[in-house]
Amino acid sequence: MNLLKYRWYFLGFFVVTMILSVLFLFVNPYNDWGAKPGDSLNLGVDFKSGTKIYFPVANPVSTTEVSAVLETIDLPEFKFSAPQPSQYIDSNGNVKHRVLIYTRFLKDSEQEVVVGALEAKFGQDKTQGLDITRVSPLVGKEIVNNAILAMIIASVAMLIYISFRFEIISGIAAIIAMLHGGAIVLGMFGLLGLEINATIIAAVLTVLGYSVNDTIVIFDRIRENLKYRQKGTTVVELANDSVLQTFRRSLNTGFTALFAIMVLFATVPNMREFCFALIVGITTSGTFSSIFVASSIWAVFKEWQEKRKLVDKPATATR
Repeated sequence: MNLLKYRWYFLGFFVVTMILSVLFLFVNPYNDWGAKPGDSLNLGVDFKSGTKIYFPVANPVSTTEVSAVLETIDLPEFKFSAPQPSQYIDSNGNVKHRVLIYTRFLKDSEQEVVVGALEAKFGQDKTQGLDITRVSPLVGKEIVNNAILAMIIASVAMLIYISFRFEIISGIAAIIAMLHGGAIVLGMFGLLGLEINATIIAAVLTVLGYSVNDTIVIFDRIRENLKYRQKGTTVVELANDSVLQTFRRSLNTGFTALFAIMVLFATVPNMREFCFALIVGITTSGTFSSIFVASSIWAVFKEWQEKRKLVDKPATATR
């Protein structure tokens, strides 16, 4: 099977989807396709100013129940993320329940309204403390900058590692394939108007690591095959053989991960956006990009490099 004979189609698809993903970061339904001023993405309170409330409850509650209460609160431009119910065991071994709620930045009076509405519906477990944290606009901006810095540092560190272990073109190809998956996840969230918060950034970083791991396996196989390359075997053929040798492993790993994530997506409502990000990222970056884009970039560059050497090689005089 000659998969890399379609390498230019793979690279073309990569370019098109990359452009669309970046476009959707700025033009999407959330900002009325660019007509609405302000944030171009639906950023959560983690990246803007906001209030985080850990509200203690005596009995388990669902995301739907808490959302229904919050939707009745009459405050100007009141916005909240999907509530996240949880439970833990205290120092006495008792099971305690609480719900995490992110809202826009609340003043003291608005904070009392929200807490009062929750207490009126669910009551408040007095054995637990009410934990409220407010994030100022300045802190929100710092979180955004730190998230971007984390992605840059991770990319540079992986580029250095892969370049040291293999070669510079392998590192560049791996980073390009990795960023493709991350861009598609963020672009998809922009297109669908889904909220981007710290949890989603964690999912994107997980996807980046998954992609690089899969790409390293392929480049490791390419390196081994280069040692035993037979005369007349082109770099495209060698890359294709390497992809085929790791293809089953990559698909099995991807399908196994996707199966587990889809189960969580179907059964845990407050993790659906996180799981959706992983599903999109693993499907694109962890499967398509790491297998076809990275190997195609390496093959195209090496093919061009070898052709250039032949052209630059001085012709030997015939006698």
